[in-house]
Amino acid sequence: MALSLLGLLANHAFLQTCFQSFCLVAIAELFDKTWFVALLMAMNHPKNIVLWGCYSALALHTVLAAVFGFAVSLLMPLAYLHLLAASLYGSFAVLYARDYYYADPAGDMIEAGKEEAGEALPIEGGKKQSDRTPIFSTCFMAMFIAEWGDRTQVAMIGQHASQPLVPVCIGSLVAFFLLTASAVLAGSLLADQRISERCVYLVSALSFTVFAILALRDGLASLDRGMGHSSLR
Repeated sequence: MALSLLGLLANHAFLQTCFQSFCLVAIAELFDKTWFVALLMAMNHPKNIVLWGCYSALALHTVLAAVFGFAVSLLMPLAYLHLLAASLYGSFAVLYARDYYYADPAGDMIEAGKEEAGEALPIEGGKKQSDRTPIFSTCFMAMFIAEWGDRTQVAMIGQHASQPLVPVCIGSLVAFFLLTASAVLAGSLLADQRISERCVYLVSALSFTVFAILALRDGLASLDRGMGHSSLR
């Protein structure tokens, strides 16, 4: 089993899919509402409990995205799935470009994210809960609800539907873990910092444009291979 795992890791296509999935999740999730949920929870509770509570919820979302994506892959040819993923990523690029256009030039991503995340928490303003409340369960539920229907979840379903499940899961899980860990550790570091909303939206729009182009390339290549196989019959 160890040898087969090493063989997978040595496979260029496997690593490329892992890296693409890692970048997709990392860019979509960084400074997103769920990232700030983990940050605010870590400011009021033990960091190790917050880390594993929030990460467990995101890992469950990864599994659910894999299930939904696999179900979709059974209903459509691979080439169409790549093209569908390209249109999905393209629409995200447009949404982030719209956010960039309408964002306040002086807007602070840190403050805006904290306010949005505070609304998602099951406690008013992120205040510390009673010791009787299980912290792990609270972190898990807050993160799970915050991620449901999020752009990242939809993007993961598209990625799972059009790419092999195992490398997509690995890339997504690694990205979620590093992002959750960064959110838990970032509370004190970002307390007095400002990050431009427009800058974050611009980077996200450009990144999803690249993802759309890559998916479109894969879709066109799959169509060409399918036409080639048909002509040989």
